[in-house]
Amino acid sequence: MAIEVGKPAPPFTLLNKKREQVTLESFPGKHLVLAFYPLAFTGG
Repeated sequence: MAIEVGKPAPPFTLLNKKREQVTLESFPGKHLVLAFYPLAFTGG
């Protein structure tokens, strides 16, 4: 699923650094920046 720049994010649930679930709905009216590092936990 591709996400287009400038479009609203789809609903999601992620774990924060405390291993607690965080949802998009946890931040009503706020602007968020999501960063993904797919190779951060690989051995390469």
